[in-house]
Amino acid sequence: MALLLMAAAALAEPARYQSYTLAVEPWGILDTDRGVGPDFIRFLAEQAGFVVDARAWPYLRVIDGMRSGENAINLGIPTPERERYGIAICTIGSLKVSLLYRRAGAKHPNAASFAGMSIGELRGSQTLGVFDRAVPHKTVMINDMSQGVRMLAAGRLDATVCVRPGCGNVLDQAGIEAEQVGEWLLSEQPLAIYVSRESALSRDTATMLRLRLACDSYAGRQEVRRLLAPYR
Repeated sequence: MALLLMAAAALAEPARYQSYTLAVEPWGILDTDRGVGPDFIRFLAEQAGFVVDARAWPYLRVIDGMRSGENAINLGIPTPERERYGIAICTIGSLKVSLLYRRAGAKHPNAASFAGMSIGELRGSQTLGVFDRAVPHKTVMINDMSQGVRMLAAGRLDATVCVRPGCGNVLDQAGIEAEQVGEWLLSEQPLAIYVSRESALSRDTATMLRLRLACDSYAGRQEVRRLLAPYR
């Protein structure tokens, strides 16, 4: 009887999963449990009836976790790796990736115009992956967008990555006026919630249905708006 009671208690406990979102502010803040991605995934977990330990990590850790199933659920843009190892649950919005450059006399009509320049790129991210493959340039790794903006203002970079929402707040904090910099849009990508194909979550049909419903719900859309409201 005792064993039966213990088994019943175990069955009653909600499932617990890991979540690693890419560490690009405001979506994820490196080595913490904060950011739009971790916060929204915790909201979804509560709605769908499971427990999640949500954090932000570099891209390779995120993808390795999706491949193995350890990273059960995360927020990100479509990439070949994500599409291979993950199941897209819903789209919650989009992000814009651009390059900031010092305006003085500079003209950048296309990607090729940045050839040979020093470009600030986020460490542990594939944000400029397409640009890296298409345009020969000097890559300078930065820890976050704030560092890139400071180096740009000091003349240590010719251009630096800008991810919106979030980049506008970085410029405001640095005291940089819009006319001081130019911005060249590289891409706009949808943001989606992914579940790892190798995770136990992907095989839990009932929880997956609740997860989809929560993500597409009015409450889910309102939660995304609330989380993104401070950023531009």
